[in-house]
Amino acid sequence: MVGSDFQKQVWKELMNVKYGETASYLDLAKKINNGKAVRAVASANGANAIGLIIPCHRIIESNGGLGGYGGGLPVKKKGF
Repeated sequence: MVGSDFQKQVWKELMNVKYGETASYLDLAKKINNGKAVRAVASANGANAIGLIIPCHRIIESNGGLGGYGGGLPVKKKGF
């Protein structure tokens, strides 16, 4: 994985989101002890190049919205 230390920290935490579960960008920010870094977490999530292994598609907005996904929202919907 090529990325900053922060990105790698986010990607490592993404691996803890189990199949069939979702988490919000805020949840991830809190889990890496940086609750104010929601936008940075979202950016790191979007920079994930190996979505089949690191489940970035399981991350949603705090309000329950899907947010964005590089593969397109229809693909993200199927990922749930």
